[in-house]
Amino acid sequence: MPVKTRSDARRSRSMLVDAVGGLLVAGRLGFSIPELAGAAGVGVATAYRHFATPQDAMLAFQRRAIERLVLALGAVEPDGSPFARFRECCRAWVAETSTWGPALRHIRSSKGFIERLGAGDEAVLALHDLLAGVLGPLVAQEENLTYAVLLWITLFDERVVYDLAVVCGWPPELVTTRLTAALVGALGIGG
Repeated sequence: MPVKTRSDARRSRSMLVDAVGGLLVAGRLGFSIPELAGAAGVGVATAYRHFATPQDAMLAFQRRAIERLVLALGAVEPDGSPFARFRECCRAWVAETSTWGPALRHIRSSKGFIERLGAGDEAVLALHDLLAGVLGPLVAQEENLTYAVLLWITLFDERVVYDLAVVCGWPPELVTTRLTAALVGALGIGG
């Protein structure tokens, strides 16, 4: 029997994490590892090599979502004014969250953002640092950047985006405009 290559292992893991999203969107919050394997089209033993528990698989889905958000926000060009960059990051946030938010809204960490930040969670740290870099030029010098970041992630939470876009039927532009205006008002910033 041939030995799996690293690319095969990465592909299997990616398929499993994708399947987590599909199961969550379908309302299958209590799935088992064998169910996950079936949804991903991989063997049960392969699934167990990647994830010992469904919670581990959901954590991997959550981590990947944050990493993708960081990539999307990091791709926003810093050209123009700091406020223009901020608004474009808000737009990119809504667009990215719309892809995985309907699944991720079903799972939450029992730890808060600042708690995970303090514990050194790499994905949370990357998100914090990126958002702090965007907000830094916009908030008052005495303003706590971590507080500003916390407001941003709270207002743009995937559950909020899901409610406005899916439940209320708002187009992405309206979701972005309203949430951006709320954050601007909460932080007292303007362009």
